[in-house]
Amino acid sequence: MTPACDERSPNRGGEKEEPNEPPLLSLGRCRMRIIRGVKFLDRIEGDLKEPFYRYNSLISKYGYMVKPVHKVYKEFRRGFFRMKKIYIYYGRYWWKRQGKKLIYVGTEKPPEIPFDPPPNDLEGHSIIREGPDIIIDCSLYEKYKDLFKDHEVRLEY
Repeated sequence: MTPACDERSPNRGGEKEEPNEPPLLSLGRCRMRIIRGVKFLDRIEGDLKEPFYRYNSLISKYGYMVKPVHKVYKEFRRGFFRMKKIYIYYGRYWWKRQGKKLIYVGTEKPPEIPFDPPPNDLEGHSIIREGPDIIIDCSLYEKYKDLFKDHEVRLEY
């Protein structure tokens, strides 16, 4: 792993570096829009983040932290309305603390950390949030379809 601030890093000056975004749901794959599915995100992410909070308190003495979620915010227009789209990526995103700054170091666990982070059941998945709706891959929908039984669901193209 290349340190975040060495000569080869584009972040030599210590500026905030963002993680690379994994590919979004591809256009050729099955996607589902869950109408008002944002409550699902709140529920799932709350359960997902708690073990990572405990893990981060254990590894803080090494100067690192790991985040299970990375969000990218984009604004767009739909007619006269300004909308916000949030692209949500699930994985293990490692950050090094340097004073009050966090420097992104990658998705691989730094060798200094002696024990593995908790599992992330959504690792490798991405979700798009448009207002109160979410757009998910069909495989993720199948996994959690019981949670969506009271929601309107549409196939996305």
